[in-house]
Order: sequence, then structure tokens, then C-alpha cells
Amino acid sequence: MTNNHCLNCEHILIGKFCSNCGQKTDTQRISFKNFVFNDILHGTFSIERGMIFTAKHALIRPGKAALDYIYGKRKRYYNLFLLGLFLFGLILFLRHFYDALSIAQGNPIQKSPLKDEASKRLDQMISETRKLIVFLFVPFAAINSLLLFRRKSLNLSEHFIIAGMILLGILLISAFGNLLFYLVLITNSEIISMLINIGTPTVALLYIGYGYYNAFASDYSRFGITYRILLFFILMCFEAYLLLLLFVGIATDWEFGAITITPFG
Repeated sequence: MTNNHCLNCEHILIGKFCSNCGQKTDTQRISFKNFVFNDILHGTFSIERGMIFTAKHALIRPGKAALDYIYGKRKRYYNLFLLGLFLFGLILFLRHFYDALSIAQGNPIQKSPLKDEASKRLDQMISETRKLIVFLFVPFAAINSLLLFRRKSLNLSEHFIIAGMILLGILLISAFGNLLFYLVLITNSEIISMLINIGTPTVALLYIGYGYYNAFASDYSRFGITYRILLFFILMCFEAYLLLLLFVGIATDWEFGAITITPFG
């Protein structure tokens, strides 16, 4: 049915879409065919295309994809942080399912023993706040890149977008690494397990450097971009160390005694 006023917001209609809310001017009565093909299938596959497009560009051109988004090419991209939350949930599921399969095969999950109470508190704190810890990459990385990469005159919020796109790529690499771990269940190979444990964080670190190179290399000389990326990693390590000190301080009641840290536990 076609109307002179938008059925959603009552705005005067000009063209095929409402200039106020974006709804189509030709709003058909809901039928079974319309419901299935327009509401369900079209909506589902539109979301999937946006997710796949965003994930693909986050991996192969994270810096330039973030700049495209910043400069206005936004319709093609899925929400970075919603997709990041989805991937984080997928990673947790893959780990949980891997542990369940491992136990079913008669391989108990081995964890480093935590004998003192402070170590147990630290382990619990990290477990309860791991989502926050992962997403803290974004503000830390955004502040650091704002300080180091100033020639594009981007504001802090725009640096958040670049950091969010790079975090998305890190989560994709981590999800792929967790999928590879299922090979260990098939082969029972300690070598494969070691390679995945070393290779996944190594690829993620190289990817972070590539992401900022991809975004800002055109603004600096090769030496200029290289030392800025190195400074970026130094600042990130320093901030991670301060965050760890904060957690250890809380876990030890600010006494900073002996404590066991199991980063891969």
C-alpha cells in the first residue's frame, strides 16, 4: 500500500523511503510469503553478509577498513563491538566444548596447582573479569594511537574505531586458534598443542602491528611508522603491567607477596 504519509512516523513521503525514519514508502500488508521471504530470510542473510564482510575486512585490511568506516562508508559494516561480543562468546563456547570432549576421551583438564589464597583470588578475579580485560584493549590502544599517530587529525572516538576493528581481528585469530585445538583431540599431539599455544599469540601480535601499519603507513616514512608501532607496543606492555599490578594488589590486600600466575591456565 502507498500513502502520502509514512505509516511509521507520519512524515510526508517523497521518494521510495521516508526521509525521516528510513522506512520504505511501499509498505505491504503482512502475508505468509512476505513474512518468510522479507522479514525472516532477508533479515537473516543481510545480517550474515554484514558480519562476513566486516570479519573479512578486519582480517585483511583492518586499518583501512576502520578509516573507511570513520570517513562515512558505514552501511556495509556490522557493529564492531556487537560482533566482538559474539566472537568472545564463540571462543568461550569452543573452549568449554573442547574441555568437555577432552574429559569424555579420558583426558582430565590439567591446571597448575594454586596453593595460596592470594593466587586463588587472583585466578578468580581474572576469570570473572576476562571480558572486561579483553575489551580494555580498545581504550588503551585508542589512547596510545592518539598520542603516536597524529597526522590524520583523528579524535579519540575515531581511534576507538580503529582499535575496535583490530580487536575484532584479534578475536577472529583467537577463535581460529581455538578451532585448531580440536586437532589435538584427534592426533593427541603435544607438538601441535605447543605450536598453537605459541603461534596464536604470535600471529595476534604481528596482526596488531600490521593493523596500525595498514592505517597510518601512508602518513609516515618507513622509519617513522616502525618506531611508532614499537612505541605503541611498549606502551601497551607498560599498561598491561600496571593492570596486572592492580589485580595482584587487590588479590594480596596490597602486600604484594609471593603469588602464582598461570597465563595459559
